Amino acid sequence: MNILFIFSIQKSLLKKKPLKGQEDIQIGIAQLSSVLKMNNHSTDLLVLDQRNGKHNYKLIEEKFVENRFDLIALSSVYSEFLFVKEIASFIKNRYKKFTVLGGVHATISPEESYLDIFDALCIGEGENAILELANKIEANENIYSIPNLWLKKDGSIIKNPTQSFIQDLDSLPFVDRDLWQPYIFDKNTRLTLLLGRGCPYNCTYCCNHSIRRVAEGQYVRLRSPQNIVAELEILSIKFPSISDYFLEVETLGADLDWLVELCDNLYEFNKNRATKLTFSSNLRVYDNLNLDLVFENLKKANFVSLTIGLESGNERIREKILNRRYSNETIYNAAKFARKHGIKLGLFNLIGLPTESYQDFLDTLRMNQDIQPDWHATSIFFPYKGTKLYEMSEKLGLLPDKLNYKNERQQAILDLPNFNKRMVQRQFDSFHYNVYKKAQKKSLIKLALFILQIWLGHNFMANTKNKLSIILHQMKIKNNLVKNIQVN
Repeated sequence: MNILFIFSIQKSLLKKKPLKGQEDIQIGIAQLSSVLKMNNHSTDLLVLDQRNGKHNYKLIEEKFVENRFDLIALSSVYSEFLFVKEIASFIKNRYKKFTVLGGVHATISPEESYLDIFDALCIGEGENAILELANKIEANENIYSIPNLWLKKDGSIIKNPTQSFIQDLDSLPFVDRDLWQPYIFDKNTRLTLLLGRGCPYNCTYCCNHSIRRVAEGQYVRLRSPQNIVAELEILSIKFPSISDYFLEVETLGADLDWLVELCDNLYEFNKNRATKLTFSSNLRVYDNLNLDLVFENLKKANFVSLTIGLESGNERIREKILNRRYSNETIYNAAKFARKHGIKLGLFNLIGLPTESYQDFLDTLRMNQDIQPDWHATSIFFPYKGTKLYEMSEKLGLLPDKLNYKNERQQAILDLPNFNKRMVQRQFDSFHYNVYKKAQKKSLIKLALFILQIWLGHNFMANTKNKLSIILHQMKIKNNLVKNIQVN
């Protein structure tokens, strides 16, 4: 059977090469594709940019001329849903193909009305569900009892129970990266490797607490270090020019025995390599975390960078609103250990949160100024449906009548009593400059970028950054060609 996956993005690089690099691969779709291929099905991919309007319909038509598809699988988060629904409706009306919607939005906020557009909704993990669906459609068998699927039959909604979470992640095939290569602009960029699934924490702005409830079984699961290294072995052969890897996991510091074993295995993998692989990841800290043990092992394993979730420098906001229970002292100590071991450090920040005041925000700014992270990923809070912070925003009467998905997480949403939208936007726009304004020789450059961003807007700046990336990449290619010619 031929299955087409459709993946949507909001800011593509080029129409023919919409994904900037290997890190833009959506691991969930890549995993589903590998499961289907392992079971003798064929898969294909179409990447659509929401900004391309009717041009997307042309791309769909071209794809259907190339291949005959029996099953169309779409994925969506909350902010993409309206676009994905339009695409599914077009395919349904034009080609009469079976469509299934999966992803976070279908899992935590499913509605029966969605089955007016989609033939099925996948609730929770989709590996077993999509494989059984493909098998039964191909064999012309009854599909209405497949676990994890909602379907409509003769006007009635069938909500099948969900299977337990997949416990043995090592049993899954390695993800299908080949599917994505035609859409990637620069194939020599950092690769992402997923180490596990699930998170033990309950941050109110995140969807993990909702996903945990959709199925039984252990929610937090980690791949064995041996399985991870086995995939690294294959990837290092398949992508010999790439030596930088991002190890994606939400629980890097939660199981220290596993972390130590992983670092030992990464060290053994690397020690005899001429070109050693470097690793980066996110680290969730907590007050009694043995930072000395963590950073010693990360350094040994050749981790070169980490990003830590500060989120808010105000402990009340962090504990009472975000449900992230660790002290500012722990963050400062983590930064010290990172510097001590020569590991670059970034911070995640979130502003414009329910009940946040301007004074609360200044605590976040001050901590960033004190720590001087090597980079920061700062966002404006966006209330995602299905999260506890969405519910809180709704109860406090903070939600606007209509949520604007454009410039998601870059545009102020909540009009707070002591930190209004205009102030939030202003502080977000100037945050980068204010964090680094005292850094030697950097202040004038930061100020110029800040003024450009205010004057030209986020979309223009984002597009300019993308175009600059293309120009620099093309210059790099030309320089390499010149060097090769000179050598020969």
